[in-house]
Amino acid sequence: MNMTPTELVDSSKAKRRKSPSAPWLFFLRWLANPLTMGSVTPSSNALKKLIQQHLVCDEDEVVVEFGGGTGPITQAILDAGVPGNKLYVFEIDPELADYLREHFPGVNLVHGDCRHVGKLIDATHVGKVGTVVVGIPMVTLPVALQRDIVEALFSVMPKGRRFLLYTYCTTSPLNMKALGLKGKRLGWTPKNFPPASVWAYQKVE
Repeated sequence: MNMTPTELVDSSKAKRRKSPSAPWLFFLRWLANPLTMGSVTPSSNALKKLIQQHLVCDEDEVVVEFGGGTGPITQAILDAGVPGNKLYVFEIDPELADYLREHFPGVNLVHGDCRHVGKLIDATHVGKVGTVVVGIPMVTLPVALQRDIVEALFSVMPKGRRFLLYTYCTTSPLNMKALGLKGKRLGWTPKNFPPASVWAYQKVE
């Protein structure tokens, strides 16, 4: 495609206006909203590998991520073999959503509230979400809001499935009794900053 001289100048300026690096953007968003970010740094390779080990996505299923941040877990899900068109990433922070949209053009980026997941993903995928990976700092949220999020994610998953949640807490970040859940810690890695755990939760039937 040919460009006019003006377009060439604009393109050159665009190149000089590079988006911030993922760690720097993450830190800036943490400064702006510390309670919604949970950590001062993006997830480590050790945490990514731990999550990859427990992903479930059958041939006709998709994966959903709540809280994409700057995308380290998004990339881990893709690296685990989940195609971009079978991955939905929810991010409510507008700057982080723009970053994800630019750096992960092949995934389904949803700039919106994850509590509306049933309305914001393709209707054909409701009931066919193999895994939901929760990266939201749930421990900072009131139980009523936790319940809304948990009920929303279960509404799009097959019965009996579990969701994954990574956390920097030493114990479960969710009140399992209050939320009607059973859960277990799948693993812990000291190689994350801060050290992180991955939990799996299911409904108590």
